[in-house]
Amino acid sequence: MSVIKLCMGLAWLLGWILLFRIPRLPRELPKANDDATSGDPVTIIIPARNEASSLPNILGDLEAQRPEGCRVIVVDDGSEDETAAIARSFEFVEVIAASALRDGWLGKTWACHTGAAAVDGGTLVFLDADVRVAADAVARAVAERNRQGGLLTIWPYHRIERPYENLSWLFNIVSLMATGAGSLLPPKRPQAGFGPFMVTTKADYLSVGGHAAVKSSVIEDFALTSLYSAGGHRVTNLGGGSDVSFRMYPDGFRSLLEGWTKNYGTGAWALPFLRLAAITVYLTFSVGVWRWGGGVEISWTCRVFCALYAIQLGVMARLVGNFSILNALLYPLHVLWFVTLLLRSLWFTHVLKRVTWRGRQVPTG
Repeated sequence: MSVIKLCMGLAWLLGWILLFRIPRLPRELPKANDDATSGDPVTIIIPARNEASSLPNILGDLEAQRPEGCRVIVVDDGSEDETAAIARSFEFVEVIAASALRDGWLGKTWACHTGAAAVDGGTLVFLDADVRVAADAVARAVAERNRQGGLLTIWPYHRIERPYENLSWLFNIVSLMATGAGSLLPPKRPQAGFGPFMVTTKADYLSVGGHAAVKSSVIEDFALTSLYSAGGHRVTNLGGGSDVSFRMYPDGFRSLLEGWTKNYGTGAWALPFLRLAAITVYLTFSVGVWRWGGGVEISWTCRVFCALYAIQLGVMARLVGNFSILNALLYPLHVLWFVTLLLRSLWFTHVLKRVTWRGRQVPTG
C-alpha cells in the first residue's frame, strides 16, 4: 500500500474522531427534588436586529411553553423593520431598545450586554431570534446547565427549505468539528461554543466579564466560551436534534454569503492549533482522493475512497440538519466552495478588516 493510500485511510478515520456522535439534552425534566432544579429565576434574552420574519416563530414557541415564571426580554438592536412591534405584540415579552453602539462594541455583544444588565441574577438564557425550541427544551437546558455548572451551549439542528441553503452543508459539519462537541476525543476545556443558544448564571457570567469582555469579537460565542474555560468553569456543548433547531440565512444567498464570511475568517484562527490542523488534513484528503486515488483514470482506489468519504460526510450531515443526500454525492464541490468562501472571509477579516452583516459594516481588526 502506498503512503498516499495509507494517508487517505488515516484521514478518513480522523473524520470519525473529529465528529462521531453529538450529545443531546436529556429527554426528561428532572424531578422536583433533583439538584438540577435550583429554583433560581430564569431570564431569556433575545438580541434582535431586523428579525421580523424569524421572531414570531421563537416567541410563539415560548408563548406555548417556557419555564414557569420565566422573563423573556427582546433587545431591539436598531432594527429597521417591524422587529420591535412584533415583539411588543406578545404580552409576556419585555422589549428593550439598545442604545447607540459605544466605541469598540459590535451589535450583538452590545445587545446581549444590554439584556443581561437588565437582570439582577438567576439564570440567563441567550437565544438567537432564528432559533426554534420544542416542548420543555429551555427548561431541560437550564436543568442540564444546573447539573453540569458553568456554561451550556447548543448548536441547533439546521432546517433548510430552499435549494441554496444546502450551501451551508459543510459549514455545519466543520462547525461541530471545531468545537469538539461530537468528537471521540472531546477537549477537556473547550475553547469554542455555540452562540445561538447559551445558558449560564448571572454570577458566572459576571465572573468572566460577560459580553463586555468580548465586546469587539465577531465570533463572540468562541471568545466567551474561551473565557469560561480559562476561568475554570465547565463548558458543555450539545447538539439540538429534535429539541432545538434554526433556519440559517432564510433571506437569500447574499445573507448566507455574508454570514459565513463574517464567521469563518476569524473563527479559524480562534481554534487550538491541533484541531485546526486535523480539520485541514481531513478536508484536504477528502477532496484529494479524486486526484491521488487515480484522477481522470478513475481507479478502483478512487472509487472506494470517494464512496467512503461520501458515506461518512452524509452520515455527519444527518446529525446536523435535513440536508439533501445529493450533497454527499457532490462533496468535492462542497469542499471547493468551503475553501473559496474561507479565502474570501480571510480577505475581508484580515486584509480589509471589515465585513458586512445585516446592513452594518462590522470592523474585524
